[in-house]
Amino acid sequence: SNERDSHTVRESGDGLTALDPHWVSPRLYGPTHNPVNPLMSGLHPAGGALSSINGRVRSAVMTGTAHILPPLPFPMAALCLGLTVAWGARGQAQAQGHAITPTGGINGQVVDQLSRQPVIGATVNLIGTRLHAATDSAGRFSHASLGAGTYILEVRAIGYGVTSWVLRLSDAEVVDYIFEVAPIDIELDPIVVEGRPGYFQRRMQEFEERRRAGRGIFITHDQIEASHAATMADLLRGVPGVRLNCRSGICTAQMTRTAHGVCAADWVVDGMPASVSSTPHLPVVGIVAVEIYRSPNEAPAEFLKADSDCGVIAIWTKSGP
Repeated sequence: SNERDSHTVRESGDGLTALDPHWVSPRLYGPTHNPVNPLMSGLHPAGGALSSINGRVRSAVMTGTAHILPPLPFPMAALCLGLTVAWGARGQAQAQGHAITPTGGINGQVVDQLSRQPVIGATVNLIGTRLHAATDSAGRFSHASLGAGTYILEVRAIGYGVTSWVLRLSDAEVVDYIFEVAPIDIELDPIVVEGRPGYFQRRMQEFEERRRAGRGIFITHDQIEASHAATMADLLRGVPGVRLNCRSGICTAQMTRTAHGVCAADWVVDGMPASVSSTPHLPVVGIVAVEIYRSPNEAPAEFLKADSDCGVIAIWTKSGP
């Protein structure tokens, strides 16, 4: 309560005037050594006292490359910026057309605080300006053409908390820092995706349902491969109730257990009627299942024609419609 504060106006290189506060004791008429300034205490990189031997407040300038900066809570950063940055005489000269191109810059890399992996696609903003950048595949970014002064740098990335740092640049100073961001654990509600079976899956489901019903003879894909048959005629040899009548290299599949005696079977391929003369010579390559009904009484109605009086052989292929 016995101390009073004053400040020294110092002109910076970008038209901004920095206010360097210090404290003077009225009793000693000189600077104190350890003034308490809660607004500025968060800027010191080591977290210690900020005043120098003459009572001035040290800046939080952190030089060198690959230096990890301590994040500053945004409300405190905003207050610090308001206390340390003002429009000065050089800014007025620039406004009158005597602009000096600034050459300072902030380069950096944004990394995951836990894994140390680069954060790709993070947005890096300089608060209070229109300057923003995005990190590349290595997590790096660059803000160039910056004048001397104090800046609040904000990093935003999906899956990470928003983090801000306060940086102070001198004239033509270019810094390169590593900025760590902490991931946010977000538990999302599970999403259940139910797929609808395609044509082939539905046909195989229907095949299995008819096979469980126990009517007819069913040959599965595994049985077809184990038979080493080359054509349908080869596959049908030895099936009870089926006889192959071959003449001049042309075979006909005949059913022997019908009310009408021996008759030529009807053929169905992928649900569609097929030629009686050519189907027995169909290669088994691509055939995944076969159903054999030796009489109209065994066959499902969807396989019978209006004038069917014999059995049916139904073939299912991988390339069916």
